Amino acid sequence: IFPYFEVLGGYFYDLGEVFFLFSAALLAVRKNKLAITAQDIMDATTRVAVGTEKKSHKYSERAKKLTAYHEAGHAILFHVLPDVGPVHTVSVIPTGAGAAGYTMPLPENDDMFNTKGKMTQDIIVSLGGRVAEELIFDDITTGASNDIKQATKTARNMVTKFGFSKSIGMIHYGDDDEEVFIGRDLAHTKGFSDATAKAIDEEVKKIIDDCYEKAVKILKENEQILHKCAKLLLEKEKI
Repeated sequence: IFPYFEVLGGYFYDLGEVFFLFSAALLAVRKNKLAITAQDIMDATTRVAVGTEKKSHKYSERAKKLTAYHEAGHAILFHVLPDVGPVHTVSVIPTGAGAAGYTMPLPENDDMFNTKGKMTQDIIVSLGGRVAEELIFDDITTGASNDIKQATKTARNMVTKFGFSKSIGMIHYGDDDEEVFIGRDLAHTKGFSDATAKAIDEEVKKIIDDCYEKAVKILKENEQILHKCAKLLLEKEKI
């Protein structure tokens, strides 16, 4: 594998970089190449991030159209919002991870800290697929389940871990995931009252609702682009 690393030059100490390069090198070897190309790295990045594409998998035209609008909704929000994206690939090709399609941004900057603004925009982007479905089809699907899960996790972390909510305050409210091990679950109790738990739930819902409204507003303003992007995805499958 090391000659492939030498083609790109330098030494790589970051395990993530080594893993991506190893994956790219395997793809290059399978194609009988003498060196890793940029396309190999792009293909490896896609495979690691979203799973192997199942190009032979066939699904109905309606399902494909729903997927195209869903992913276009994510892509437009990635493009419009300043602290996320930019978009690298949008696809309606199913993947090994069980997704009907995917929208993949370019790798984020190696920032030491996250911000409230960026985390809020991450939630808005996560809700873009569901919003696009509702705007165009006046119906919704189960395809946004992982998006909703991620948006909820981000919002809850904003409230309980990072002190981003004025009403809840700058207090860390530990969750059950941090304290679960064999023999302790029966005696485990929350470190805060039921009233505080209710306030946290209400604040998380408020963040999600506000982000949803922002996603609706942006996609309505860009509805013609939403149609054009979905149409192109149906033609090309991956852009």
